Amino acid sequence: MNRIGLTCLVVFSFAALASAAPLSLKAALEEGMKRNLDIQKSELGTNNIDAQVDAAFRRYLPQVTASGTVTHLWMDPVRIPDPFIAQMLGVPVNEVSINWNVAGSLNFSQFLYVPQALTGIKMAKKGKEIDALGKMELREGIIFGIAMQYWVIVYMEENLEVLKRSKDNLSKTQSMIEAMVEQGIAKRSDLNTMTINLAALSTQIDNLSTQIRSQKDALLQIMGRSPGEEISLTDRLNIDSRNSNSISGNPLQNSITLKRMEQQIKLQEMNIDLVAQEMYPSVVAFASYGTQASRENFDFFNSPQDKFKDDGKLGVSVSVPIFDGMSNRAKRSSAQIQKRQLELDMEKQKLALQATYENAKAVLFNAQKLVERNEKSANLAEENYLMKELEYKEQVAPITDLLTADNNMQTAYSNLINALYTEKTAELALEQVLGILRHRAE
Repeated sequence: MNRIGLTCLVVFSFAALASAAPLSLKAALEEGMKRNLDIQKSELGTNNIDAQVDAAFRRYLPQVTASGTVTHLWMDPVRIPDPFIAQMLGVPVNEVSINWNVAGSLNFSQFLYVPQALTGIKMAKKGKEIDALGKMELREGIIFGIAMQYWVIVYMEENLEVLKRSKDNLSKTQSMIEAMVEQGIAKRSDLNTMTINLAALSTQIDNLSTQIRSQKDALLQIMGRSPGEEISLTDRLNIDSRNSNSISGNPLQNSITLKRMEQQIKLQEMNIDLVAQEMYPSVVAFASYGTQASRENFDFFNSPQDKFKDDGKLGVSVSVPIFDGMSNRAKRSSAQIQKRQLELDMEKQKLALQATYENAKAVLFNAQKLVERNEKSANLAEENYLMKELEYKEQVAPITDLLTADNNMQTAYSNLINALYTEKTAELALEQVLGILRHRAE
């Protein structure tokens, strides 16, 4: 595109959006990383993972519980000693009804050796690492979405300016034809033809303007803003803003998705160990203190002659699984299959990343060639339009030649804009697959 054409497009763009707030791609990305609702939701998920890790750790700290009961036997009180037993023993019968019983206990336990405890804590921490990678993956996806949406709007705006420029040129020509018709130099049918073409252009401009408004609302939504705000995108698709640096690298080296999947496989390995440890012995230390008393009446604190009976225990409990019907073996087999499925998913992802990388490179290379080719075509189409405009003024060429030249110029500039847009989106795809796109918002 020549300098005159570029200048006209830029002037039209900024004049039309002078009242809107300017927004660069970098500013859109920075704001989106702060205000996007999905990112805010992911922060809450991280806090939840922290709480789960803490809960997994505290589960294996010393545990202390207290309990107490008050029992009233109102249907069939117990009598001590039992008359029959007293008769058998040859002792006097001294019947005492037991209507109330009070008991209390304090229990302490501490895991000494439980293999599942340490593995469970490790799994919780690994889950936190996976969550952090998932959060990075989400941010990268949002960066890609904002950038793509931004360039879609710019692409549509650039095409809108091509239409407006064409309308401006034809409007000037229409005024010229009106004067020529009055002088009897041009036919009124030429004026009618021009009027019809201008009406069609106006319809295209209105439709495209509506589409741009809709796309801007979509961009605002991703950024976390309210739709309907007026914004002016400052980055443009033009020759001068092209990236001169080549983009290449290893798509498997910095992929967050691959790193997350790798950690998921490690988590599954821990799960396999956890299942196997169900058959390991466990050792728990325990201590307890209890007291209780029985009365005919509820006067536990008014009869000092009747003491509460205390009871205390201290020991170590060992639990050794011996046979579980082979259910543990079946669970381990299932866990191994799940691990293999995760490994296959990771291999598929590697192939997909390599395919995306090769396709993006091919698209970028083709777009770069199209930009150079279409730039020349746009310059020639504009020169041809100016020639046909002059020829029509001199009544050497018919109105159809002028309209055809205008349409060719529109098409040439649209093709150039499309090539620039394709080049830009291919660059984004390459940056994403190479794991460098996320640095745009840093």
